[in-house]
Amino acid sequence: MAKKKKPFTKMQCKECKEINYFTNRSKGLDEEKKKLELKKFCNTCRKHTPHKEAKK
Repeated sequence: MAKKKKPFTKMQCKECKEINYFTNRSKGLDEEKKKLELKKFCNTCRKHTPHKEAKK
């Protein structure tokens, strides 16, 4: 039987509120129920900004 794929999570820029990235979460973060936050490049802002997990 095939494994189920994890759904993607959306990454939203904190400054301009644009959704720029899609990623999977690791198992450890799923159990903690914390929102993932990474520093990524935003094409709209044209700089590196913090990106937080958006609502589904």
